[in-house]
Amino acid sequence: MPATSELTTPHPSRISLLTGIRLTFTSGPVAGKKMVVQSTSTGGDLGSNHFDLNIPGGGVGIFDGCSPQFGGLGGQRYGGVSSRSECDSFPAALKPGCYWRFDWFQNADNPNFSFRQVQCPAELVARTGCKRNDDGNFPAASAPGGGNSNPTTTAKPSSTSAAVTSSKPSSSSAPSTGGGSCTAQKWAQCGGNGFTGCTTCVAGSTCKVSNEWYSQCL
Repeated sequence: MPATSELTTPHPSRISLLTGIRLTFTSGPVAGKKMVVQSTSTGGDLGSNHFDLNIPGGGVGIFDGCSPQFGGLGGQRYGGVSSRSECDSFPAALKPGCYWRFDWFQNADNPNFSFRQVQCPAELVARTGCKRNDDGNFPAASAPGGGNSNPTTTAKPSSTSAAVTSSKPSSSSAPSTGGGSCTAQKWAQCGGNGFTGCTTCVAGSTCKVSNEWYSQCL
């Protein structure tokens, strides 16, 4: 995804592995939305000014580590699946991330965004088990939000590539406010900051909060 760095962001050559990064999307259906990620790998297979988000169902790419771990996955090698329903055939561990791509991320296709280095949230540190020694030197990451916030002003173009991981689900179960007159199917999103869809889960499943911006019927 094409990116620009914010004025307070270090030069891309100093953004390295395990860095916490706040993304503010500036184009496409996710314009105005924010998310915080942690860089977990680098690679030279992309062009300049790009980040790589590792999303289940987004395609295994040039370095396929998913097939050896999970077996054959549906969708194209580059681009992955094209509809939310195709996520149903994925292994249970990958379904939430695949559904997230079509729910919160709205199947955005390489949106532009600005980025800023921040402290890596505890949810991501718990998932990766890694944290930079200088993490405390950067501003704390505010909770990412929905599509109503204004994108941050951007400046100097970057030239870095990074792959990122998703945040760790929690075990709480209070859904966010939203549409209560419809029913969300199992594995579907049922709440989160800015979410306006169904908040009542189908019988046999419960709306579980993954974080402040995403809840899911499990």
